[in-house]
Amino acid sequence: MSKAKIRVGIVGAGPIGGLGGRPNSHAGAYRRCEDAELVAIADINPVRLQQFGDEWEIAPEHRYTTAADMYARAGLDVVSVTTHNLYHHQPVIEAAEAGIKIIMVEKPIAISAEWARKMIEACNRHGCRLIVEHTRRFLPYYRKLKQMIADGAIGQIKTISTEGCRPLLHNGTHNVDLAFYLSGTTPQRVSGFLNAETVADPGGGGLIQCSNGVHIFVNCVAERREWFDQVVMTGAGGRIHFSERTGVWEYGPLIEAPGEPYNAKYDFQPIPDMPQSFESSGFFYWAARESLDCLLEDRESVSTGHDGLKALEAITAMHISHQTGAWVTLPLPTGLDHFEIRSTGK
Repeated sequence: MSKAKIRVGIVGAGPIGGLGGRPNSHAGAYRRCEDAELVAIADINPVRLQQFGDEWEIAPEHRYTTAADMYARAGLDVVSVTTHNLYHHQPVIEAAEAGIKIIMVEKPIAISAEWARKMIEACNRHGCRLIVEHTRRFLPYYRKLKQMIADGAIGQIKTISTEGCRPLLHNGTHNVDLAFYLSGTTPQRVSGFLNAETVADPGGGGLIQCSNGVHIFVNCVAERREWFDQVVMTGAGGRIHFSERTGVWEYGPLIEAPGEPYNAKYDFQPIPDMPQSFESSGFFYWAARESLDCLLEDRESVSTGHDGLKALEAITAMHISHQTGAWVTLPLPTGLDHFEIRSTGK
């Protein structure tokens, strides 16, 4: 007898979900996993709903106009929430209340810390696992970097400088979360700024002061077409520098070098077995794989709801700091956690 496949549903029949038959999507990723079966889709737009269902061969009876109806009738083990950022919270909370064991939500986790906390509380209350789709946490080569750092490759981390593109919440959440993931540090207070765009989710950045003396500099001012990503991590014993777009992955231990300034230098060398070209087609696959493996292995994700909340709070604090001209302490207290960044991803 063949083993039953894991039943997966998607909320949000847009491009990230898989509309247009897009292989680089949640639907495309689950289709690549032999132990999963994409059985249901929910979307309030009937035209998109039927197009998505046809493209991914989802039975007509499992094309739903509400997420709650899908949860009640489709017998799901795993759900991916790929709606606009504005609408992440309700499908997640309803999935928890319906007892869906694994809930993956696209980044950012929500538009306010208050909603993120309610999502986390709902999942905890109903014994569900919430995963935030901060993709780089799932990729093997970033796990390799994290292990290098944990093993002391650069010593005690001092600074992290991360550069990305706007919008600050929609895209910058990756930069902030990756810095937290690689360093394992806890943010304590934030000073931030926004650019002059008259939109809800503009570009911006700031300084995040963290536990253990770690300082994180975030620069997400550039527009998408200007995007040049890079990260520089400096520790007491060396540096790590990498850029996905250019295929640069290098490590430089700090060594004695008589005659050099301060009689020391960084001996940079390539980090072996790292990707030499930027290819995002595997990003969604590793996210899908994480959802399925958390179910199969009965474990927490490497990207929990609390991780997603931490990145959201830091970026929210940048917005509040820009408006007040003051440092903002984390975690955000009741009142400030109501602050919404009404991001649509544009």
